[in-house]
Amino acid sequence: GDLDGAEPLYREALKGRRETLGDKHPDTLTSIGNLGTLLQAKGDLDGAEALYREALEARRETLGDRHPNTLISINNLGTLLEAKGDLDGAEPLYREALKGRRETLGDKHPDTLTSIGNLGTLLQAKGDLDGAEALYREALEARRETLGDRHPNTLISINNLGTLLEEKGDLDGAEALLWRCLSLLVEVGGAAPSGAEAHLSRGGAAAAEARAAAD
Repeated sequence: GDLDGAEPLYREALKGRRETLGDKHPDTLTSIGNLGTLLQAKGDLDGAEALYREALEARRETLGDRHPNTLISINNLGTLLEAKGDLDGAEPLYREALKGRRETLGDKHPDTLTSIGNLGTLLQAKGDLDGAEALYREALEARRETLGDRHPNTLISINNLGTLLEEKGDLDGAEALLWRCLSLLVEVGGAAPSGAEAHLSRGGAAAAEARAAAD
């Protein structure tokens, strides 16, 4: 948590690696990424963006577009642009990261499923609810198969799809998923991220209330 204390250390490490290893050495790029992540956490999104772009350009040049570290840099920049509100800028990066991970890791690898979720969330924010739904359903099916119903990541996928269906007006579908997720959460004793149970409860109640109003 001591971001202010960590920053000068990250900057010192980066400066030293630039001087001794060069700007494109893997260790230098790791330091660039570390400092970028810290600046993003501190809210310095412009500073983080400059570092993420430098790391991505260098990794494309030295490792190629499909190397796992390049894909991480692509995803990091997409996440940063989304945080800045540049959804149109983030989308092609998320799509590139997802395509690369499908090709190199397979459709059901955890990193691929993370990219599917990232793109789904972005499309939902942009109003492409059908596009988001297809991705959420794919992620949920794969996580059920590889992790089981009670894994925290599966619960997140159930919740994501439920809230999306609620937004689309499929209240019956949303209510079933949200209450299913809540019941699983109770069974596993709160394995989902902090605050998820309250969110799910509110979402399920909202769906029920909307259904009642529609009757």
